[in-house]
Order: sequence, then structure tokens, then C-alpha cells
Amino acid sequence: MANKIWSASLGYLEMVVPETTYKTWLENTEGVSVSGDLLVVSTQSIFAIEMLSQRLNKTIKDAIYQTSNKNYQIQYTLNGDEKNNRPKTTQGTIEGSWINPKFDFKSFITGSSNYLAYAAAKKICEVPGEIYNPLYLYSEWGLGKTHLIQSIAKTLKTKGLKVLSVSGETFVNEFVKSIKNKSPQKMNKYREADVFILDDIDFFVGKKQTIELFIHIINQLSISGKQIVVTSYNHPSKLDVSKRLTSILKSGLIVKIQTPDKETSKKYITKSFKKNGVNISEELIDFIGSKKYDSFSEIEGIIKSLVAHSDLLSTEITESMVRSILHDYKLENIKDINISKEKIFGLMKYMFGISEKEIIGRKTDKKTSFARQVAAYLLIEKSNFSMAQAGKVLGNRNHSTIIYSVNKIKKIMLKDVELKQEIEKSLIQN
Repeated sequence: MANKIWSASLGYLEMVVPETTYKTWLENTEGVSVSGDLLVVSTQSIFAIEMLSQRLNKTIKDAIYQTSNKNYQIQYTLNGDEKNNRPKTTQGTIEGSWINPKFDFKSFITGSSNYLAYAAAKKICEVPGEIYNPLYLYSEWGLGKTHLIQSIAKTLKTKGLKVLSVSGETFVNEFVKSIKNKSPQKMNKYREADVFILDDIDFFVGKKQTIELFIHIINQLSISGKQIVVTSYNHPSKLDVSKRLTSILKSGLIVKIQTPDKETSKKYITKSFKKNGVNISEELIDFIGSKKYDSFSEIEGIIKSLVAHSDLLSTEITESMVRSILHDYKLENIKDINISKEKIFGLMKYMFGISEKEIIGRKTDKKTSFARQVAAYLLIEKSNFSMAQAGKVLGNRNHSTIIYSVNKIKKIMLKDVELKQEIEKSLIQN
């Protein structure tokens, strides 16, 4: 069916395009498959894909409509011979972010809350650049995005591919540095990657030049059949970026990783205790797993606390110990508190010795900056302020600064239990 549709279109195209154009770009193409309104066409080179999908796209679509009386979306792919002839090294590379040696697909705990993301990540490792491109994963902090993208990077490295994996912040900093040093060619490494993984695209908000560069890079990579993976805290439609970038991100596969369900939590808890060499009753595992957790990082923190208490006190993990730790971590009553900006500024003075004037000012020392970030977190998470309102309250900070601050404190609080407890207890007491 696909070959029949495409052959008829080629007959029409042969009459309407110059002979050299037809022989160079169209003559050796084939219809591969058709599904609904998607027609897949194979060609012999990445240069042909670029020509057909960009310069000849409208002409080709018109030809298909004239011969089939139907509007098809066209996806171009390399034929088997060309794919097999593409040079690959025997050992790939990973450049960019630090890779955690513990993160791979085998160690990833799956359940109904994250299986789709896991399956999609595995699939693109089988056929990188051919489906789910870009792959867009989004979730709250601590739900496994980093684990999955590092698993992708490791797997594709073993296939001889050049993997470039960086955070949104790193990409922005490198771009700014390349402009300051008048060395834009430094960013060409992204165009040369077989796999480009960007972790936390939220950092691009408000950075128009960065967004434009990123669009050009991923367009070129996509045309060349390279794999793109993007992670975020938000769905693409909620990112404050250009419509063009939003459209590109929506063109691939978008997967949300949910908070862990009870079954997945229990599997994670069981494996974590086993990893720590701790024997614990099935009843206590069921009890811990019955709670609602915001992230795997939160579960990990609870388990580490239980293991530490057991080790330091030279005693088995008991139900009373579990209840005490869970109470310290969860503090359910804090979720119902809605605090004023005045109370937040007072709390920053109480906790850090930083005044309201200093927080809304331009001081950038470490202590003041951290207090400002905590204030941003509290304005968004524990009050009714929007990002724009919080930015105004904190001295007319921009949208991206507030997003970065909130996400940073969330990430810290998942690991720093003492900070979380200090903030939340202070909110209740003050």
C-alpha cells in the first residue's frame, strides 16, 4: 500500500520538478509503510532527508494529494544499506554530566507509575533516532528521570554512539561563555552528537537566544536521524518558551512519571533494605509501603534513617522506630498551612539572620542567595503566590530565577532532612 501511494506520487513528481532534482533526491526513494495518515518513506542519505523534508516538502505533499486524494504526513528514514554503512566506533563515548555507576536499566524499579517512561527509554535504545524523537520525560524531583537518562546514555555508549548529556544550566553557561569569548564554534559539539540528552529544560525559560540555538541544534540532529532526550519539571505546554520550541517538543513522545504507587514503593523499599543488608519483617515493609510518598528520594531518605538508627542503637528496626521516622519525614499538618509573605521574611531573619531588605536587594553572597531561594520556595509551595508575584515580592526577580530557586530547594530538601524539618517546624511554631 505504501509503495503504491509513493510510486504514484513519484510519477507525478517526475513531471513537475526539474530532472536533476528528481534523479538526485527522489529516484531512489521507496514507500515503506502507511499507518492512518502517516506515510513512511526511505531514502539513501541524511542529505536527502533534509532536502525532502524542508525544500521539497510542499511539492511532495501536493503530489501525494493529487494522486491519492488524501493529505498524508510524511516521515523520512534511512534505508537499511545506508544505516549499515554509517560509521560507528567500537566503543562509544559519554560527555557532559557525571554518570552515576549505580544507575542502569537493571536497577530501575518499575511499576504502574513509571513503566511507560521505562519502556520508552528502553525502546529508543533499540532504535535510536527512529521513533519517539524527541523523547520528553517530565515529573517532580526524585522520581527517576536522572536514573533513566543515565541508563539511556550508558546503553547507547555500548552501541558505539557518541552521547552528549548535560543539564539545562550547563548548556546555558556554555553558550554564554562562547559568546563572551567570541567562540561560537564551541557549541558545535552538540550538533555532532549521536545522542543529545538535555536534563531540566526549565532552565531555558526567559533565555531567547539559548532557545533559538537549541531549536537549530535539535532540528539538525533530528533530520540526521540522531536521538534527542529532554527532561523537565513541566509538560511542554506549561514551559514559558517559544511556541516553536513547544511545538517541536510536542512532536515526539511525552511521558509523565507519576509519584510511586504502593506496589512500586514496596518493591523499592524491599530492594533498598536488601541492598543495605538489613533483615526486616514483611509486615513492616507493608506498613512503610502503605504510605503515600512524593518521590523515591523521600523513600530512600527514610530507609537510610532507619538503617542508621538500627546501626547506631545496635537494635532491630521496630514498628515504633518506623512510626517515629515516618512522622519526622511526613509532617502532614504542614501541608494545610498557608503563610503570608511577612511571615516568610520573618522566618528568613529567624533562620538565617537575613533581613527582608537584603533578600529583595542585589547581594549575591552564598548565605543571602540561599535564604532568597528558600523564600521563593515558600512563596510558591506554602502560599498562593504565582511565579510572577513571587518574583515581584523578591525584588523583581525574573520567572526563570524563581523556577530555578524552587526546584533547587525541593531537590535539597529531598536529601537534607534536617533542613526540611527545621523549615517546617519553624512554620508551625513561629
